[in-house]
Amino acid sequence: MPKPPYIHIDPNKILYVDFDKILMSKYDMFYRRIVEYMLNIVENVEEDPVLVILVDPDEVEYEMQLPPSGYVKTLNKTMEYFSHIEEYETCELIKQIQKRI
Repeated sequence: MPKPPYIHIDPNKILYVDFDKILMSKYDMFYRRIVEYMLNIVENVEEDPVLVILVDPDEVEYEMQLPPSGYVKTLNKTMEYFSHIEEYETCELIKQIQKRI
């Protein structure tokens, strides 16, 4: 079972509207983890329910989970990211995952 990655952020320095921009600019591993997580779900591979663990400057950890109700929206955002960086092979993989959820 893959372990969720740890992502260090300072929640006091970002606004809710900036969260997507921060993830897109700094956290490539976040989007790659989403693909891995969703691929494991559609392939029935045992998966940790925690998508990622966010760590603030005080080293407090926050577990981020992805409920099934968020799969479509999350995959769409992930597709935007991989299209933006022109990683079309991953976009194709995301399309295959979307067909199976």
